[in-house]
Amino acid sequence: MTLDDVTIGARLQIARKDIGLTQGEVGKQMELATSTVSEIEAGKRSVTGGELHQFARLYHRPLAFFFEHEPDESPGFGYLFREADLSILDRSSIVLFHQLVRDYTQIEEVVEAAPLPLPPDYSRFGFRTEQDAETLAEMERGRLGLGDAPVKDLMNLLDAIVGIKAFLVPVDHQSWSGIVARDKGGRPCVAVNAKEESYRRNFALAHEYGHVLAHLAKEGLPAARIDRAINLAQRSADESFANAFASAFLMPRPAILGQLDRVLGANSGQFTDADLAHLAMQFGVSGQALSARLVSLRKLPRHVHDEYGNRRSFSDLAKALGYELEDWSLKPTLPARFRYLALKAFEESRISLTKLAELLRVNSDELRRRLRSAGGTWAEAGTTG
Repeated sequence: MTLDDVTIGARLQIARKDIGLTQGEVGKQMELATSTVSEIEAGKRSVTGGELHQFARLYHRPLAFFFEHEPDESPGFGYLFREADLSILDRSSIVLFHQLVRDYTQIEEVVEAAPLPLPPDYSRFGFRTEQDAETLAEMERGRLGLGDAPVKDLMNLLDAIVGIKAFLVPVDHQSWSGIVARDKGGRPCVAVNAKEESYRRNFALAHEYGHVLAHLAKEGLPAARIDRAINLAQRSADESFANAFASAFLMPRPAILGQLDRVLGANSGQFTDADLAHLAMQFGVSGQALSARLVSLRKLPRHVHDEYGNRRSFSDLAKALGYELEDWSLKPTLPARFRYLALKAFEESRISLTKLAELLRVNSDELRRRLRSAGGTWAEAGTTG
């Protein structure tokens, strides 16, 4: 028995538990006896290269994961793995989110990137009400110098400016809306469903942004949270706050009221479903989100908002107005800063092309063709691993 056998075995056990499989289930899928899986995890039996490759595919982890002597698990991701509920969020989605965060941290270390400032912690300020959420949204917009302009690429704003690592992760469970967890260094990380339309993702990201600012660091609360899509009657005070923050941040009061006045002035005081859909797309939100915002500003009767979803599909109406909506993805979407740092590491020969392809979640042959088409030094760079 060698140290490497023990190390690899321990990492294999962590990866198996993360994905929620028993030793027996792993044995069946890999055509190994349960006792063999147990011996490998205990370091009593060496794993072959072929077996390790199978384990990696089964557990959705890169091979490098199994050679780490010291696990870097954070309390946040530990909580997510313990609380995973298959009816809400499958474990493979958490594993993917976890690996994306680990890869991001690794590539920052490889290129020695200066750390981004952490977002402010408002958890001790007593923000609770929807009016508090409006105030916080105005504070953040002022801090970031956004004025009243629409924010349609919130993922990259959060990642590169606010200091919240943000990803779009494809999941199938529609009852899941967002995940927040702190990484090993304490930085908040957010994932929302890549298979939702962009306007839904934008609101979900802003919702989780509100949680990070006001709730994630609250004493006595876990260092992570899984947001479930629940009906309004069951929504907690924290969820209502995060929704109000998202609404106010994405649809600032002066901008919404100004746009509304212009529409009403042009239409002799009439405000149609088409007008609502057009304004919603201007601010990168759904029709329901915009109508709810107008209700909160006392510009739309609540019964009109309640009936809106029954009258006509927002997506159909937006498409009829010429907006492109089918932009959801079956692959994880990485923030621009992540991709930039990975390409920088490759160009400086700090990582190989194979490693770059692994980080970017693309085929290495296709990536090689893209880099050659781009010209420059990329085609010859990245000769070290």
